[in-house]
Amino acid sequence: MNKPKQTRRVSSRKLRAAFNDIADMICGGQDRITLSLSGNTFEIHLENATINISVNESKEGGDR
Repeated sequence: MNKPKQTRRVSSRKLRAAFNDIADMICGGQDRITLSLSGNTFEIHLENATINISVNESKEGGDR
């Protein structure tokens, strides 16, 4: 069963801190990372996993 998507607004400072923490976890102990770009998707290739990040632009514009 799929969980409903949870949405909330956070400060850009908190998002930057979260991305920094994630980058530290991904790169820990590795000198180089393989990164692929296909369309709007970044793929980060690790030894035992792949992390996919897709960027989708909103067609609506403005704040919600």
